[in-house]
This record gives sequence, structure tokens and C-alpha cells, in this order.
Amino acid sequence: MTEHVRIESNGGILTLTLARPDKKNALTDAMYGKLADTIESAEFDPSARVILIRGEGDMFTAGNDVGEFAAVAAGKSEGSRNVVRFIQSLARCTRPLVAAVQGRAVGVGTTMLLHCDLVVLADNAQLSTPFVSLALVPEAASC
Repeated sequence: MTEHVRIESNGGILTLTLARPDKKNALTDAMYGKLADTIESAEFDPSARVILIRGEGDMFTAGNDVGEFAAVAAGKSEGSRNVVRFIQSLARCTRPLVAAVQGRAVGVGTTMLLHCDLVVLADNAQLSTPFVSLALVPEAASC
């Protein structure tokens, strides 16, 4: 589906790495789909005891890929909107969810942390919800 989400399983820990550091780990629809698929299937995998979400590089995630978002809004791309499935998979997950955050977590990057059981922040971590300053409700009414 996408090479921008790396999945590793070791010792009961299912690690999901956002692996698009050249784009600050901005999330595409395909990435949301792969994340949702993996979290949903972990519910049926007894070897997945904990799910860890992390980002590669100097940033956890810049949030939505703005270019893809704009293309969908302009009608140039359909986009299946897997973001809803992703948020729902986080909310329904019965496995402990852990996030390791370095650098910025923007928009949905902050929203997903509110669904985690444990969030570990590096000294340089910064959380932001830019929709609030635009007087818009953030994803999943997270603020």
C-alpha cells in the first residue's frame, strides 16, 4: 500500500514508523489506510501486545499532506479519506497504544496522541493544533 509506514514486530511490540522524513512525515491517504489496516489487524494477533507509533527523522509528523488535501478539495483527486478509519481504529483499539514523539506533532499528529495510553515526549517535542487558530474544529473534536 505504501512504503511510508514501516511495520516491525519484536517481542510483542508492534512498531509503526512514519517513514517519510523528507516530507516531515506528512500523512497521505495511503499512509492512513496502512496504519488503520495494521491497527485493526493487531486486534486479532495475539503476538501484538503493544502498539508503538513513532516518526522517523527530526519530526513526529507534520499532520496531513497539504498537497494531497488540496488536490482532493479541488476535485483533482478522489481520496478515499482513510483518516476517518485511522482515527476510528485508534479509538477502538484494545491493545495498549504508545507514542514516541520527537520534534513537532501537528494537527492529527497531536490528535492521535490523545488516543494513546502512554505518550513519551522528547525534550524537543512540540504539539500544535493549527485549526484552532483558524477558528475551526480540529480533527475528531480533539481540543
